[in-house]
Amino acid sequence: MTDPSRAFIRALAGVWGPDYWVTWHPSSRRSLGTVGPARYPGIVPVDTLPDSAVEPPEVTPADRSTLTWNTEGAVRVTFQGTAEAADPAGALADVRAGAVVEFTRKNALLVVYRGLTETRLADQPRLARELVRRYWAGDWDPDWCVVSHLVTARSGTVLMAADKGATVELGASGSAAAGPVSLADLATQVRATRSAALQCELVGERLTPFYRVLRLRRRFLRGVEAEYGARGLRTPAGRPAEVPPGLLHEVESAPEAALEHPAQPAPPPDEEAGAG
Repeated sequence: MTDPSRAFIRALAGVWGPDYWVTWHPSSRRSLGTVGPARYPGIVPVDTLPDSAVEPPEVTPADRSTLTWNTEGAVRVTFQGTAEAADPAGALADVRAGAVVEFTRKNALLVVYRGLTETRLADQPRLARELVRRYWAGDWDPDWCVVSHLVTARSGTVLMAADKGATVELGASGSAAAGPVSLADLATQVRATRSAALQCELVGERLTPFYRVLRLRRRFLRGVEAEYGARGLRTPAGRPAEVPPGLLHEVESAPEAALEHPAQPAPPPDEEAGAG
């Protein structure tokens, strides 16, 4: 079976904005300040920056509080308003309202997120200074990234077809007896009651669909090596040598010269791809 992460990430890449990574699996959660190397499909956590390096995070007003996305021409949603709704409601006869989602193409996708907010590490001079200090001391791998922006959804529904003809029946949750009446409602007012031929099915809360990472800029590190020599210089006592004041001043005054947003790692060749 084709790795579903490829189709999922390809479909949502750029939906939130440039340089934002798509979280796979959709149920996975990320945290600000998480540190690790970039490996497909995303960051591999190995550490977390201390609070002194990341606080205070800043909430960025989202351009949109709701996000809906579906594979154009391959997803059909039929809303069912009463318990007496006719076929294809099927199992929905046991609930007051719901919806039927039908897919006409393999890997077709329906994504609905609601209650979206974004937080970010606002003090980039402090972050750049922290990473440079660690790098100079030999405690920071140049391949490591840190989660700098985090998009969180209060709730969401993610459905992906394993094959043409996949279906899912969604019933109204107990707290929403009136049932969904629009695609946006599918993020908050439903529970899956029956499904067939799906390879990704998620109805959940507190999701992190997108995130952005920062790392030390490659060109910046080459400049450091050229001007100051090998990193990780240490005193005879084994303590890290202090970072040159001029270098710290440089990254504090222009953190964008030291930091960059890398692209999400590309998947390995098909024969090496795992199941995600």
